[in-house]
Amino acid sequence: CVCQKIVVPLQTISETYYNSIMNIPQIISRHITAAAIIASAIIVPSLTLSSCAGTASDHSHAEHDGHDEHGDHDGHDEHGVIHFSEQQMKAAHLTTEVVQPSTFSEVIRVSGQVMTAQGDEAAVVAKSSGIVTFSRDHLSEGVAVRQGETFAHISASGIAGGDDVAISNATLRAAKAAYERGKTLYADTIISKKELDRLRQDYEQAQLATGNRSGNGSGTAVTSPLTGYVKAILVRQGEYVTVGQAIATVTKSCNLQLRAEMPEKYFSKMHTIRSANFEMSYGGTYSLDDLHGHIVSMGKMASEGSSYIPVTFEFENRGNIVPGAFADIWLLGTPRPNVIAIPTASLTEEQGIYFVYVQHDDPDEFEKREVTIGSSDGRRTEILSGLKAGEKVVTNGVYQLKLASGTAAPEAHSH
Repeated sequence: CVCQKIVVPLQTISETYYNSIMNIPQIISRHITAAAIIASAIIVPSLTLSSCAGTASDHSHAEHDGHDEHGDHDGHDEHGVIHFSEQQMKAAHLTTEVVQPSTFSEVIRVSGQVMTAQGDEAAVVAKSSGIVTFSRDHLSEGVAVRQGETFAHISASGIAGGDDVAISNATLRAAKAAYERGKTLYADTIISKKELDRLRQDYEQAQLATGNRSGNGSGTAVTSPLTGYVKAILVRQGEYVTVGQAIATVTKSCNLQLRAEMPEKYFSKMHTIRSANFEMSYGGTYSLDDLHGHIVSMGKMASEGSSYIPVTFEFENRGNIVPGAFADIWLLGTPRPNVIAIPTASLTEEQGIYFVYVQHDDPDEFEKREVTIGSSDGRRTEILSGLKAGEKVVTNGVYQLKLASGTAAPEAHSH
């Protein structure tokens, strides 16, 4: 704008403004000076802030370097070594295992269910119609029973049609009396041998009809068919039942079966399956090899309406295994030699990356190391990289080491 004013022809400007025009250089000079002052006001603080920022940055780096020189807390030094004293190891029950190549089986992970083995389970049935009265006030599932022990009584007393127990007992008494009298009459040659045989037959039929019924008016006694535990109670106290109706189920629980549902895509590998590991839905991992387990049967085709092939094992119930519970199952196939595998409990996971803790030659020093994992059989996990034979890996006390390193994730992220 100033330049445009300067270009205006002088002859068109009146004398009145001549002096003002002559003062334009001074005006321009004043504008330039003001602009310089404004620029310096902007630039100088910026330089000051930059200088201060640089000083603060240098100070921050100095403090950070000083922190590194002194090391951080929780037993973790600048070289990534975790220091864990002998007292801490005892408190954490820390244990280690020497990494060695071993045989590791091919694994097919499936789901399944634990069931009672055939022949180790029996139903308790009603031998007459009537009202059920259990022999124990608080009979419940899991209660131990002995073979022949009275389980309940069934009585039809007070029910329309009469008490069939009382009727059968009365019939038995009458048949017995008639037979005893018949023997006397036959001895006196009053009745024939044929008539005596008929009386004896009536008496035996009355005995069979009475069966295991008690003679004290309490009704028909229902007994346990085997020694074991009550698996299920199928009726309520005071409920009416009919002849042959199941009242309860009793199981020995000596042997159990593990039924695995294998996807049909693994059918070609079925012949390689030799054993299995399984983990119950409520916790606890077991190996069939430790429970003297063996294969009972393998399905040759998928069940109707299903794409799964059943594989059934039988094993001894040595642990706290509940029949009927569901389980995660690892079917073990062809063994593979020279595989490095460690207990699954040794692994920790952080955002999809797996780590282990390795003990150094100095027993107080540990190192957190990233590893690449392969397949798992439920108890041990294959390590593809990150470990070598001869190293000591922590198998118990892993979470305590994570706390000591200052990088512990929430417990739910630990394996």
